[in-house]
Amino acid sequence: MMKGMDKLRYQQDFLNIRPIFTAGEQEYLTGLSDRLPLSVLTGSVRNIEEIGIDFVYSSAKLEGNTYNQYDTQALLKLGQTAGGKLYSDAVMLINLRESYRHLLSGLDSPEPFDWLDFLKTTHSLISENLLEKGSGGVVRRDSVTISGTDYTPLSNPQSLDTELKWLLQEAPKIENPFDRAVYLHNNLAYLQYFKDCNKRTARNCMTLSLMRSGFFPCVFSPDSYPAYAEAVVAYYETGDYGLFKKYFISAYENTVNKYGPQPDMDISRNFSL
Repeated sequence: MMKGMDKLRYQQDFLNIRPIFTAGEQEYLTGLSDRLPLSVLTGSVRNIEEIGIDFVYSSAKLEGNTYNQYDTQALLKLGQTAGGKLYSDAVMLINLRESYRHLLSGLDSPEPFDWLDFLKTTHSLISENLLEKGSGGVVRRDSVTISGTDYTPLSNPQSLDTELKWLLQEAPKIENPFDRAVYLHNNLAYLQYFKDCNKRTARNCMTLSLMRSGFFPCVFSPDSYPAYAEAVVAYYETGDYGLFKKYFISAYENTVNKYGPQPDMDISRNFSL
């Protein structure tokens, strides 16, 4: 029994670099990205705003936010909060928008990119007014439990600092951009470096990693929480990327189908003179 329980403790070797996507999967994802260049997002002020709202909305829904898409639009465009909703839900959405804007500012930063600064600043923005003062962007000093799993993260701040340093040192060594993005997401979520808001922060890091590599980001479906949670928990408990990469591939297909340029349908009319 104790041996089985030990497997749900933090495992350092999960952070070691391993192949995630097969060569065929990498080729498939690259082919998908060819249908949706990053310029579709970055080359249009309107798309930066509209796709950004989708990114914010989906990230919030994956955390159980109760705002619907209409409420989210009204909040982020007009500053109108939704009646009957938690104030913290509005704060979450506003914070995610600010973190998205910060994410965009990281696109032009030179290499080597300061991932530690980006990570901590992003967390500070995401957690503003959701965590007590002094908790934003700093290492967690308390033990935490995660609902839906028996996995127990590290609790020692020095150990957390050591592992984060290792993670951010290893990630840039990963050549394939899709492997690198998923490595960052899964292991930042796994480490649970901050007191809360770790997955939100991890998704931003995954997004920026893809965009800095010249790829359109993966916008997860706001209705995919069960599949997302299952895939993340599976990684926590086994260190196996398999379920999450299947989720990611499906999400990237949906992203390309939703935002990719579509050919105009043939339209003809007969005008009588």
